[in-house]
Amino acid sequence: MVDVNAAAASGEPVALALEGRITAQTAAPVWRAAIEVLDRNPSRPVVVDATRLESMDFVGVALIFDLLRRERPLQAKVEIRSLARNLAALVESFDPKDFVKVLRMRAPLGIVEHVGHGALEQAAYLRRIGAFVGACALALWHALRHRGAIRWGEVVSVAAESGANAVPIVLLVGFLMGVITAFEIGLVARNFGALIFVVNGVGIAMLREMGPLMTAIVFAGRTGAAFAAQIGTQKVNEEVNAIRTFGLDPVHFLVLPRLLASLLVVPLLAVLAAIVGLFGGALVLSGFDIGFVQFYHRLLGAVHAHDFLIGLAKSAMFGLAIAVIGCERGLATGEGATAVGLSATSAVVTSIVWIVLIDGLFAVFVR
Repeated sequence: MVDVNAAAASGEPVALALEGRITAQTAAPVWRAAIEVLDRNPSRPVVVDATRLESMDFVGVALIFDLLRRERPLQAKVEIRSLARNLAALVESFDPKDFVKVLRMRAPLGIVEHVGHGALEQAAYLRRIGAFVGACALALWHALRHRGAIRWGEVVSVAAESGANAVPIVLLVGFLMGVITAFEIGLVARNFGALIFVVNGVGIAMLREMGPLMTAIVFAGRTGAAFAAQIGTQKVNEEVNAIRTFGLDPVHFLVLPRLLASLLVVPLLAVLAAIVGLFGGALVLSGFDIGFVQFYHRLLGAVHAHDFLIGLAKSAMFGLAIAVIGCERGLATGEGATAVGLSATSAVVTSIVWIVLIDGLFAVFVR
């Protein structure tokens, strides 16, 4: 308990006596009463008499320490008297200066600082992606060297979910891309009497560019986000930690089947998109008096196996990039359901950026 003895003269110190035991259960009213005494006497010194204080736990020590660290005028300081030696040692082990809050206003960052921070963050992300790609390569190498290490059942299951179920949307997007490409080029080429060359443009665009590119974007939005969400949910639910506890590698157990499934599925989807895109282009050009037979013969002379193989190679790279980014984002998921959504969003955005970057590299270096 606390006993207050206020002196009559305004300059005399206020006596505050602490008695009995101060513990976590009893400290609240004592603490409240002591603070009220200090607030009522802002300009008078306060002497805390601890002669009859029997014992206290760390909450009581915090009470004594709080009374000592409060900011008061020099003539109104708080003084602790007759505190037991062992309790005084606990209180003296803390320095009130260590708990003074210093608020420092940071100057707003300029454009150069923002660019620098962004560059450092991207460099750190590239290092993480590089390390993750290395871990995936090691897992794949280990699986190829050891027979039966690849769980083909899981690969087929992921391929069916991410590939077979995506065929309708890929066919629709591929058909529309062929129709749009043929129609836009045809409107321009008709002014120059070069409608027959529209077949060249549609064939090369669908086999080398639009087929693989649009398939990869659809795959990133549909499957890349699913990879990140699935693995992210497993991490939030501590399933990834459980896999490590059982001595299994999450990269080999979770990531490798998705990598192989994406590597196999995306090129096949790109081929389907290119085929229906060519059909859509032929359908449009039939309205420009270019028949299906003429379109077919012109297409055979306009495109070569080289164009088809470039599209397949590009699609395979797109599939690997989408799977790697989606799985990496999933394994990097933080805590809570919100983190899963953020990982899925980040996987889609990052995948599309890398798809465009890889496509640009193919356009520059592969003829």
